[in-house]
Amino acid sequence: MGILLDEPKFPVIERAPSAATTISNFNLTDWLRVTAVTSASIPVGYLAGGSVNIRGPSMYTAGLIGLMGGFMYAYQCSAGRLMGMFPNDDEVARYKR
Repeated sequence: MGILLDEPKFPVIERAPSAATTISNFNLTDWLRVTAVTSASIPVGYLAGGSVNIRGPSMYTAGLIGLMGGFMYAYQCSAGRLMGMFPNDDEVARYKR
């Protein structure tokens, strides 16, 4: 997974969570992050399109980039909670460790 330079400040649930574990740990806030970043990137792509003929493709491309960026941000937050880097009271209660 990588080298952690900082010591966890919160209880560690899983030291090196798999992708399946990290994605299944997404909470409502994580899904809202994905939705917000995607929703914000679509109009930016439309406005960045400039001419009328390229606005559609630019909007779709920006939407996909926003979706990937939002997903990676949510993934990072979820993995951080599992590894004890971010506050994880809900996860500790759920996994009882």
